[in-house]
Amino acid sequence: MPCGTWRIEAPEQARPASPVLEHLRRQLERAFQRAAARGRARRAREAVAAVAAAAAAAREERSRARMECALARLRAELLELRFQNHQLARTLLDLNMKMQQLKKRQDQERASKPQSPQDEEMNPEGGNA
Repeated sequence: MPCGTWRIEAPEQARPASPVLEHLRRQLERAFQRAAARGRARRAREAVAAVAAAAAAAREERSRARMECALARLRAELLELRFQNHQLARTLLDLNMKMQQLKKRQDQERASKPQSPQDEEMNPEGGNA
């Protein structure tokens, strides 16, 4: 027998065993078989759990990637809207400035024209009272 290990060696010639010992041997053999089957089942359950965890992690990663992609599209859209907003604001300011210039020009033209008495009655601001 090697040092530190237990080994059961069967004798070369089979001895007739008592019915009690034979019954105990069968019970031990079945117990070892059940234990081995439980161990295989446990390992199988652990493997299934590991695969399920990996699949869940992969789904979560795909979900995170889809979310990041959607956020990137939204950021790009917001930047485009911001640019358009600035363009519209600039256009409105330019139009306002042109309207003010036209109003000044119109006021200057009115002031430079001699007004008839009827125009003076309609425009009390322009009168020289």
